[in-house]
Amino acid sequence: MKIEQIKEGFDIDVGAPMPTILSNEHHIYLIFYVSNVDPDWDGSMINMRTENDEGIVTIKFDRFAQFKFGNPNDESINGHPLYEFGLEPYSIQKVTESEWIKELIKMNSVHPYHKDEQFSKYNHFIFFFHDTCFEIVAEGYSIEQNSETTIKGEIQRIGKLL
Repeated sequence: MKIEQIKEGFDIDVGAPMPTILSNEHHIYLIFYVSNVDPDWDGSMINMRTENDEGIVTIKFDRFAQFKFGNPNDESINGHPLYEFGLEPYSIQKVTESEWIKELIKMNSVHPYHKDEQFSKYNHFIFFFHDTCFEIVAEGYSIEQNSETTIKGEIQRIGKLL
């Protein structure tokens, strides 16, 4: 097993990215704040984010098998089973030779039309935030970055699509 860091042209907000998930059985959207540090910031005050702040990224996953959302947070990351392989907070990562995908193959193997190769398109991704960790097994994802959209506005937009 190996952890591969993925760079996407933005940094996850390290303070309060407020990851939000919208899903049905065909699509899943992960919305969160990206880092937006004021160049004049002197470090003396904390900027608390709200659902009405601008500067988000929306990740759309098509064809996903399963996802997990919750613990651990950045302070207990070393308790995650993949920590020893290089898991890092505030980042996007891909797990190669994923045990989770192997478990999904085994679980599905009782299906009368099961073929292991059906799972060859899937990848295991980890989006590690400040207070939560989002893991997903999916074929891939696409990114939409919008510096003028709020999480609240994006929830309303995606809600119409689902």
